[in-house]
Amino acid sequence: MTTITHQPSVIHTAHADTVVLIMDGSVRAHSLARQILDRGKNLAIAGTRGHDLVPYVDAAVRDRVVTVIADPADPTQIDAVIERASDTLGPVIMVVDPGGLLADVRAADRHAA
Repeated sequence: MTTITHQPSVIHTAHADTVVLIMDGSVRAHSLARQILDRGKNLAIAGTRGHDLVPYVDAAVRDRVVTVIADPADPTQIDAVIERASDTLGPVIMVVDPGGLLADVRAADRHAA
């Protein structure tokens, strides 16, 4: 298991832009998560498997990351993830779905700023 320990190149401010990542467990998805954090963005990660989310429950990034068990095939659950991310971390500017798991991409995009 890899623990994420990032020092962002951009100083974090409360309610910075937030990216929602649909985690499929792939190397690509984990790489995207690291890149998003490295660029100083907040990150909400939604996935169906807890072990894919555990590396992001880390003291070094806990004020910048929200992890949620959610089914990407259920638009209602993804809407709730986006709402929680916006309320907790700041406005959601983008939804990233590297594995193509979202059932309704347009619905998710409508909620992003």
